[in-house]
Amino acid sequence: MTLEQHLDQLGLSVDLVLNNLPDELTLSFEDGVLFVCDQNKQKVHVDFLHGKTAFRASRHVSGEHLIKACRFKNQSNIKVLDATCGMGRDSFLLYQSGFQVTATEQNSVIHALLTDGLHRYHAETQIMPFHLFHVKAENLISEQSFDVIYLDPMFPEKIKSAKAKKDMQLFQAIHQNSEDNAEELLENAMKASVKRVVIKRPIKAKLLLSFKPTFQIMGKTCRFDAYQLN
Repeated sequence: MTLEQHLDQLGLSVDLVLNNLPDELTLSFEDGVLFVCDQNKQKVHVDFLHGKTAFRASRHVSGEHLIKACRFKNQSNIKVLDATCGMGRDSFLLYQSGFQVTATEQNSVIHALLTDGLHRYHAETQIMPFHLFHVKAENLISEQSFDVIYLDPMFPEKIKSAKAKKDMQLFQAIHQNSEDNAEELLENAMKASVKRVVIKRPIKAKLLLSFKPTFQIMGKTCRFDAYQLN
């Protein structure tokens, strides 16, 4: 199967994906997996079945800072909108911890990688861990109801692992034309009819709003600011 045939099978627009791929990157379909590659032959793909994401999700996920920030005491079936899905790691962790997860990703290339990863996971397990949309989060907020909106805007990270650093550099290369819209995302989320908004921020970053969050959960390099709305 060719790359174009695979994208078409996934229900994706070949032109839309390829036209949004930066010139120095290439898209390839090898051994049933969709990859983005750079000029140094570094590759990135989405895999919920194996590797770091799957291993992390198989651990005691209820202890994750993300899960603590989004969970409500004595409430199950919590509906979360991951408005900045990225490579899908947080959406998958939320799913593994029992949340009902909907995710949006506006970058066409990242959305294609996510769709490919979800397709392979479903083929293996017959389960779709979360619902993915290639739309602005505001569109879904007006059409569906959620308990929590979760935001993880891109920010520079210091990563010790050389391999992880290369993965992050490649991810950032895909997003090279994206703007830092963390403040706008948060302000829009705060207007939604939800119980809580959670945003992931660098540990020493300033607050994006003029008032303090309801609570914060601190990690080593990042924190989760939670705003309780009702």
